[in-house]
Amino acid sequence: MAYAYRMTTSLRTRVFLLVAAILALLAAFVMLVSQRAVTDTVYQAEVRAARNVLELLATDVRARNRQLLREKIATVRTYRAGLEQYDELIDTTLARFVALARAGTLDDASARRSALDWVEGLPRGQGVQVMVYDRSLELLSHADPRLHGASVQGLRDFKGEPFAAHPFRLGSPEHYAVYEWPPDDAQGQLHFGLFSYFAPWDWVVAVSMPAGTVEETVRRQREELTDTVAATAQSLALARSGFIFVFDGAGRIVVAPPAHGTALLAASNAQGEQVRSLLAADAERAAAGFTFAPADAPDAIWEVGGARINALDWYIAAAVPRSDLLQPAQRLLHTQGTIFLAMLGVALLLAWVFATRLIRPLNLLTAYARELPEQELLQHRPTPPEIEALPERHRDEVGRLAHTFLSMERQLRTNVRSLMQETTLRERIQSELSIARDIQLGLLPVALEPDTTRRVDLYASMVAAKEVGGDLYDYFLLADGRLCFVIGDVSGKGVPAALFMAITRTVVRAAAVQESTPGKLMEAINERLSENNPNLMFVTLFVGVLDLESGELAYANAGHPAPWLRENGAVRELAGRSGPACGIAPGMAYRQFQAVLAPGATLLGYTDGITEAENRDGVFYGEQRALDALAGLPPGADSASLAHALQQDVEHFAGGMEQADDITMIVVRRRPIDEIPV
Repeated sequence: MAYAYRMTTSLRTRVFLLVAAILALLAAFVMLVSQRAVTDTVYQAEVRAARNVLELLATDVRARNRQLLREKIATVRTYRAGLEQYDELIDTTLARFVALARAGTLDDASARRSALDWVEGLPRGQGVQVMVYDRSLELLSHADPRLHGASVQGLRDFKGEPFAAHPFRLGSPEHYAVYEWPPDDAQGQLHFGLFSYFAPWDWVVAVSMPAGTVEETVRRQREELTDTVAATAQSLALARSGFIFVFDGAGRIVVAPPAHGTALLAASNAQGEQVRSLLAADAERAAAGFTFAPADAPDAIWEVGGARINALDWYIAAAVPRSDLLQPAQRLLHTQGTIFLAMLGVALLLAWVFATRLIRPLNLLTAYARELPEQELLQHRPTPPEIEALPERHRDEVGRLAHTFLSMERQLRTNVRSLMQETTLRERIQSELSIARDIQLGLLPVALEPDTTRRVDLYASMVAAKEVGGDLYDYFLLADGRLCFVIGDVSGKGVPAALFMAITRTVVRAAAVQESTPGKLMEAINERLSENNPNLMFVTLFVGVLDLESGELAYANAGHPAPWLRENGAVRELAGRSGPACGIAPGMAYRQFQAVLAPGATLLGYTDGITEAENRDGVFYGEQRALDALAGLPPGADSASLAHALQQDVEHFAGGMEQADDITMIVVRRRPIDEIPV
C-alpha cells in the first residue's frame, strides 16, 4: 500500500503521466485542427470555384450591359446630331425673319406669323416634331393645329420634374430632355427633345424625335443576355451536387436551379427565412456568404453565396451541400488517429526511461535535505561526495538545483550565525531601552500632598511614540507654597531627546530653587541649557506658577503651543509668547504674563503630538477638533476625565494609525468652593 502511494506521488510517475496527457491532448488537438483545416481547405476551394464562376458570369453580364449602354448612347448621339441640325436650320431662318422685321420689310407681328407658318410647313421625316411656345408656356406652333394655345406646363422629364420653363430661367441656349408627348396621356410616347431659347422674340423652339427605337433595342438585347446566362449556369456544376441560379430584385427566378435546388429555394429555415431573402440581405452587407439549414431537414446544411448585378437588379447565387466538403476530412482523421496511437506508445516508453534518470539525483538531494534540520547549523559539517559532485556531473537544471541547494546550505549556516549574533545584540539594546524607559518614568513627579490636591485637581500623562520620548512634564510646590507646573517638548525623538529631557527637568528643578517667577525661571533654564549644547538641541517650555488661594496665575511660554483655558463652558487659548525655545542661544529675555484661574476653571497644557496626530487619509487632528472635544465635555469634568476624553478622541480620529510623536498633557483644575473639603 505504501509502495503504491509512493508510486502515485513520485515525480517519475507525474512526469510520465504529464507526458501522456500532453501527447494525448496534442493528438486530439492536431486531429481537431486537421479536421477544421481540411474542412476549411475544401470549403474555401469550392467557394473560390463558385466565386470564380459567379465573377465570370457577373463580368460577362456587365460587359454585355456596357455594350447595350454604348449602343444606346450611340443611338442617342445620332438623334442628338439630327436634332441639332434641325434646330440650327430653324434658328437661322428665324433670325432672318427678325432681320426683315428690323429692316422694316415686315412689321414685327407679320414677321412672327410668317416665321410660325414656315415652322409648321417644315417636313416631318423620321417622326421629327417641332413646336414653339412663349414665356407664358402656351404653344404658338405645332404640327397639330388643335394644340395651338395649349399649355406645355405639364411637360415632365423621365424623373417626373417639370422642365418647360427651364430655358427661360437658366438663360441657356439649349436644353435636352426625355419626356412623354402628349403629357398626362396614357397613349403618350417617349420623346427625346432639344429645347432652344430664341432670345429676340423670347420663344422656346422644341425639336424632338420618338425614343421608342432605343427602348426596343435595349429590351431585345436584355432578353439575349438572359438566355446566355441561363445556358452558362445550367452547364456548370459545383462539387458533387452544387448548382447556380439567378433571380431578380423582386424575387422572380431568372435562371432556374435543378430539381433538388428548386426544393431548396422553396424551403425556409427555423427563423422562417428563405434563401432568396437571405441572399439579398447578404449582398447588401457585401458579405462572403452564409449557411442555410431547411427547417424540415436541419441536418441537410447548405453553404450559399452570391453576387449582385446592380445594373440589372440581378442576384447570381451558388449553393453547395456541406456534406460534399466533409468526406476528405473524415478519411484524413482516420489515418491520423492510427499514426498518433503508434507515436503515443513510443513516446510513453521514452518518457518513462527519461523520468527514471531524472529523479535519481533528486532522490539524493531529498535524502540530504531531510537530514539537514537535524544538524547543528552552527557547526561545520563536510558535504557528502555524491552530493558535492552533482553540480559537475549534471549540467542541466538538476545540476543548477544541486548547486543552488549547496549554496543555500552554506548561506543558511552563515545567516544562522549572523542571526544569533544580531539577536543577542538586539536583546541587549532592548534591555537597555527598557531600563531607560523605567528611568525616564521614574523622573516623573510623584503625586501632590493632600493639602495641595484639596484646592487643585491636577492630572498629567505622557504617551511616548518610541520606547523613550522627548516630552516632559513636572509639577512641584515652590518655597512660598505656590504650585509650579511645567510641560515641554524636546527637539528630536528617541534616546537623545530622552536624555535632553532628563537634563531639562533637572535644570528646571535646580533653577526653581533660586527663581520663583516664571519669566526669570525661564531665563535661568535657557542659560543653563545653552551653556554646553554642542548638538544644538532645544526644548519648548510652558512654565506656570499658580497661587492656590487666590487663583492668580503667572506664566511664561518659550515657543510652546499655547495652553487651553476651559471656563464657564467655553474653551480658549491662554495667549502670550514670552520668547524662543530654550537652549537655542544664551542671554535671551523672557516676558512674564498674568491671568486668574477662577474656581472651576481648567487649564490644559499639551504637546504637538495631539494637534499633529494623523489619520489614514493624511489629515491632521488640528486645534479646532481638540477645542470642540473639550467644549463638549460636562462643565464639572475633573482633570483625569478631561485628559482621558481628549486622548480617546485623538485615538479614534487616528483610526489605528501608528503614533508619530509623543503625546503629553498636564491638566490643572482649580476646585470650586463646593468641592473643597472643610
